[in-house]
Amino acid sequence: MFRLALPLALLSMMICSGLSYATPHKKPLHHHPRHVKIIKHSKTVIKKKAIKKPTKPLRARALLIPPTSFIAPVQNDLVDFVRKTVNTLHYSRYKLGGAHFDTDRGVYIVDCSNFVDHILQEISPHAYSSLVNYSGSYSPATQHYYEFFAELTDNPDSYWNTVENLDDLKPGDILVFRKKNSRGRSTSGHIMVVMNKPIRDTNVYSVRVADSAPARHSQDTRKPFKGGIGIGTLLLKANPKTGKPAAYAWGVGGSWNKNAAFAMARPMDVD
Repeated sequence: MFRLALPLALLSMMICSGLSYATPHKKPLHHHPRHVKIIKHSKTVIKKKAIKKPTKPLRARALLIPPTSFIAPVQNDLVDFVRKTVNTLHYSRYKLGGAHFDTDRGVYIVDCSNFVDHILQEISPHAYSSLVNYSGSYSPATQHYYEFFAELTDNPDSYWNTVENLDDLKPGDILVFRKKNSRGRSTSGHIMVVMNKPIRDTNVYSVRVADSAPARHSQDTRKPFKGGIGIGTLLLKANPKTGKPAAYAWGVGGSWNKNAAFAMARPMDVD
């Protein structure tokens, strides 16, 4: 059994802020500009990349981790890209608002949303362009992802599919949650990439995720007491009636946090 490296109270204070950047007015979901300029970080030089128009608590139990199942090409590429990043990194540190990517030297100083932004820019640019166009932000934060995913059911998007419940999660999907205070208002959030088909034990799911976080999960590639980019095991508890996530535990043996709202989606990037 693995236990959390940091107390949950300290961890909660460190998780990604939802809105690190100013948010302009949103544009309609169906509108795609001919070119969207994406700010891409490489070492310390900021480059612009044009994208063509898209044609209390309970204790959690340990669960087995399954092998990667068959997934679509774009999702396979996304998972492979993340694994290569993790396997070749030499230094990584979590920093709120951080967006330092030195791929040549394997140095990454980033927060959770900038890490996912970077992955989508590289692997699924049409899906990323759609998100940018919706949010009006060149660096979408967790709140942008959450709102975009939440509206996919009412406003279908060619480059994203909503994921309704935990049984449907696949490698390459994006999972985001927004923490809520006692008044029900969002205060912060976290976003991650699903790396394996989740394993279910009654209504508890063991999920391998990749993220940039201030602390490691269970069975994690990060060293003890270290944050930054890595792959580890997160636990999710499903609502037994809907199958949707209702709570999370940062790792095996961690306390369940029910004060969160979840959203899940799958980048498609069809031609």
